Parts: sequence; structure tokens; C-alpha cells
Amino acid sequence: KLQFLYLIAAHTRHNRMAGVAVLLGAAAAAGATPPHLIVALVDDLGWYNVPWKNPEQRADPFKAFVEEEAVLLDRFYTYKYCSPTRSSLLSGRLPYHVNEKLPGPLNDDVGGIHPDMTLVPAKLKQRGYATAMIGKGHIGARSAAFLPINRGFDYHFGFLTGGEDHNTQIGYEAGHKVDLWQNDSPAYGRNGTNSCPLYAQDTVRFIDEHDPATPLFMYLPFHDVHAPYESLPQYTNSTIPVQRRAINGMMTCVAEATMNITNALKAKGMWDNTLMVWASDNGGPSYDNLQGNNYPLRGGKTTDYEGGVRVAAFAAGGLVPPRLRGVAIDAPMHVADVHTTFCLMAGLPWAEIEDTVAGLPGVDGVDVRSLLNGTGSPPEDREIVLSSDAFMQGQYKYVRSTTTHGFWTGPDWPNPTRAGSTPDLEECADGCLFDVVADPSEHRDLSAAMPDRFAAMKARMIVITKGAFQTNATHGYDTCVTINHFAAKHRGFAGPLCIKA
Repeated sequence: KLQFLYLIAAHTRHNRMAGVAVLLGAAAAAGATPPHLIVALVDDLGWYNVPWKNPEQRADPFKAFVEEEAVLLDRFYTYKYCSPTRSSLLSGRLPYHVNEKLPGPLNDDVGGIHPDMTLVPAKLKQRGYATAMIGKGHIGARSAAFLPINRGFDYHFGFLTGGEDHNTQIGYEAGHKVDLWQNDSPAYGRNGTNSCPLYAQDTVRFIDEHDPATPLFMYLPFHDVHAPYESLPQYTNSTIPVQRRAINGMMTCVAEATMNITNALKAKGMWDNTLMVWASDNGGPSYDNLQGNNYPLRGGKTTDYEGGVRVAAFAAGGLVPPRLRGVAIDAPMHVADVHTTFCLMAGLPWAEIEDTVAGLPGVDGVDVRSLLNGTGSPPEDREIVLSSDAFMQGQYKYVRSTTTHGFWTGPDWPNPTRAGSTPDLEECADGCLFDVVADPSEHRDLSAAMPDRFAAMKARMIVITKGAFQTNATHGYDTCVTINHFAAKHRGFAGPLCIKA
């Protein structure tokens, strides 16, 4: 049974330079191999779509692994949808300082990560790391300059856009062409296999071929459990109502893939010197007959309510202290913090992490090593900007929203009698105030009961939005061909369409 640990020790972003080697249990001693660092990002996974919350989700031995070997990150925050979360993780910026938009077609000129921002793999390479990315991109691919292989990854295998058919790799944002890429060219001959085992097997292969004496950073963005809902037969449980059967099977595949990856690290002798962070990129979509479920949290994907931005997450590996395994940490952490924390664990000085570039926001992520070590937590009044419409100060959260998706679901969502659209709700167009510690499901708007705090946070939101930065992915790459033209020259595959004039 999971225990809950409430960490209250003071901890500020100014202690980033505290000793790396002692903060995460059996961290690498001086002169030893720096820690292996891994991020696994599951796509559109709901808060309740995981086996340690939902008894309907069949995923042993994954469930036992999480409950016995991992530390649950019970308040892990992301953006309310896809690309901004990925941009935040890799750049270390909060989403409102890098990207709050979804890159659409491959010639889209907005979204992604500004090319002058240094991504975490490029920083870790300064400390001798091998770097690999396997899975979904969605961080901008207007030109070859924005490909992962040109942003710090030694190896990249995956697709570039935001979604596609899991079995054929035909992308709906790629002109219905094949969207599958390896390093600097289309991945000819590798399409036509379900993406969950495809990416997991490639990850295991990469680990098997890796020299453990070289520190490794892997970014593993699964495409599951994002729509279209396509569960392989061996993972599909026919006893589950059809309305949620496919997402259940897709999560089972992700669970098996995660175990295969951890077992490969153990077999290679790397697990004891590894920290792996595993999380969803946003809450599950629970609208329009989609199968995500964030029970008992309010809302889901596309909303700034907890169901959209507070996601299922854990940390595991030999560097998690034994006394924290099976514990749930109830202190806030943002996906941008992973960037900063990994860089510090690798031994980078803050001057190389903060990534100061004229005209661009710097790194926002804070050091959460002591949180993961159980010796402290961020200050109780830490401010986390979730978007240009929502932020938190300690336990309080300000949200302004006109979404129709801010409703609550039950544990059996979706089901034959209730699926799709929303109940009638009074939304937060003029702003709402919630205490997300006392009321994590956001049933009680405190704006009338706490008018001074509400007014102060509403005013603060205005100031925050004035400092927002949105990446424009063009940056001179204005000479573009059509997707059809590109595909005709690349055997039906899509890819970056634009070059510098």
C-alpha cells in the first residue's frame, strides 16, 4: 500500500549548486560514471488511466514495480496539451516562455522550440553524455534545422508531427503521408508496425548496444495512448466496456514497454546508476467520446483545471533512495524542473544551464533533487505559471477559462450511458480561485470568499501574460515546398518542407 509523504522543508531555487553526488541515494561518486538520465513521456494519459489508481487497468508486473520501486510524484504539472509540455521539458522554460501553440502541418510557422534555446541533450553532451530520442516529436519540424538530430540528440527515431495512425505511421498533420524519421532522413522500411512495440524494441536495442561506461540520456515520448485508439489484440481486455477498452489495452502495452526498458537497463548493469522520470504530457481527453479519464480531478486535456495539468507521474531507478520507494510525494513539481535537475545531476554549473540569450526568456525550471531525495521541497508559496490563463501560488490556483470541458467524470468513464459532451457548468471566464491542496477536484471557487487574494492573483496574471514569449518557428526558413512535392521525392514519406531563402 502506498504511503504518503508531505515534505515541508524549505528549499529555494538558489541552492541549485548543492552537491550532486549525495542527493539521490546511490548517486555516482566523484570520478565514477555520471548518472544515466531517462524521461518517458506517455501521450494523453489520464490521471485515472493507470493501474495504481484504476483497478480495471491490467498491468502487472508494472503496477507492482511502481508501488514497490518508484516514488510517485503526486503533484507533477505539465501544460494542458501536447507540444508545449515537450517544449518545456526540453528547453527548461515554462510553456508560456517558449511555446503555447500546437505546430500543425509540417510547414506551420508557429510552435516548437526557438532554435537559439539550447535543449537538455545538447547541454548533457557537454558532460560526455550519449543522447537518444525515440518516439513522438511535436516540437516543430519546419526545416531540417529543427530535427532532433540537430538539437543535441545523437540518435533519433520517431515521427515529427502531433499524431498519426499507430499501425501505418500515416500522419494526419503530414498530408496523410508516412511520418517516420530516423536521424536526418525518412525511416524507409521501418513503418507498418504498431508504434508501441516499435519504439520500445528500438529503445531496448539502443540500450543493449550502449557502453555503460558512457553516461546516457534518453528521451522516450510514447505515442500511446493518444488517439486514434488502436490496441493490439494481445493487450485488449474484451471484458471491459468497449467505450474504454482500447485505451486500457494501449496502457497495458505502455506498461509492458516500460518494464522491458527497465529490465534492459538492469541487464546492462545501468539501473543502479539511473534516474527515470515517467509522466503523461497532459491530462487525458475526456470530451467528444475520447477515452481519457482524470477522475476525481476536474476537466482534462485542453483545460487548466487539475485534470488537464496535474498528471500521473513517478520517478524510479537505483538513485531513488530505498526509503522513498512506494511513497507518494505531495509537493508541486513542473516538467520544466526535470531539465534543470538533470543538468545539475550531470554536473553542469548554473552558468551553462540558465541558457541566457538576448531577447529570449531564460530557463525557469528549479532544482528538485532534494524533493526526490526526501530531504526537502520547494517553498510552500512557490509560484508555477501553468499557462497564460492559469498559475499557482502555493496551495492557491487562479484559472480563467471559457472551456466547455471543465467537467468531472466518474471511475467508469466513458461508459455506454454517459460519454462525450459535458454537463452544464458555470465556467471561469472572469476567473476562479481554488485551493488545490484542500480541494484538489476544484469544486469550490473561493473568489467570493477570499476577495483580496483573488484580486491579487488576477492582477498578477495580467503581469505574467505581459512576459509571455511564443516561438515563431520560421526564423528565415521561408522557401517551402508542398508536402506532396516532398513525398514524391521521398517514396511517400513526409519531412521538413522549408529551407532558408
